[in-house]
Amino acid sequence: MMKEKIKQKMQETKTDLVLEHVSDYFDKVGFSQATMQEIASAVGISVGALYKLFPSKDALLAAYVDFQIRQFDKTLRNACLHTDDPRKCLILFIQHKFATFASKKKALEDPVLGDPFFFLKLHARKENAAESILQFLAEQFTRLEKEVPIKSDNHLKTAYLFNSYTMGYIEYWINYGGKLEEKAEEVFERFLEGQAFCREHS
Repeated sequence: MMKEKIKQKMQETKTDLVLEHVSDYFDKVGFSQATMQEIASAVGISVGALYKLFPSKDALLAAYVDFQIRQFDKTLRNACLHTDDPRKCLILFIQHKFATFASKKKALEDPVLGDPFFFLKLHARKENAAESILQFLAEQFTRLEKEVPIKSDNHLKTAYLFNSYTMGYIEYWINYGGKLEEKAEEVFERFLEGQAFCREHS
């Protein structure tokens, strides 16, 4: 049993190391035009080894996206370890989200990764890797309600609305360019203005 756990952990570590390099490659080159052979060469492993980890290019894309989300989740939670203020955590979410997308400008020029509906499709998947982040946001809105009455008592729903609201700024930036430089505090206050009045049960 212990040997199996160690073997599984080593496999997960190897997969994540490969995905780190894959992420760097996609951020510079994009996804659509790259072949598995080119990706393997850029990562520094054989094509066979890459296919052993990811049976298809679509499987690699799914793993890449899940890896990005897991990294985002980890960074956000670590940033919030040093504060008890839910408002600050929600603002940190916006700051980190905007910074993450801004750092991936080249990847977002790709027809697949830059598709405005791509992230909506991700959330529609049965296994949504972002659910952990949405649950975390829901926890922050639950805590925030002690200070500010929030429109809905369904805080997970509010978290989904908040995520979609911030995504709107990013989709506009993807389509119309410029700089993703909205001030996180102002974005948060605009959202809160629409949520912090008479409650409706959902």
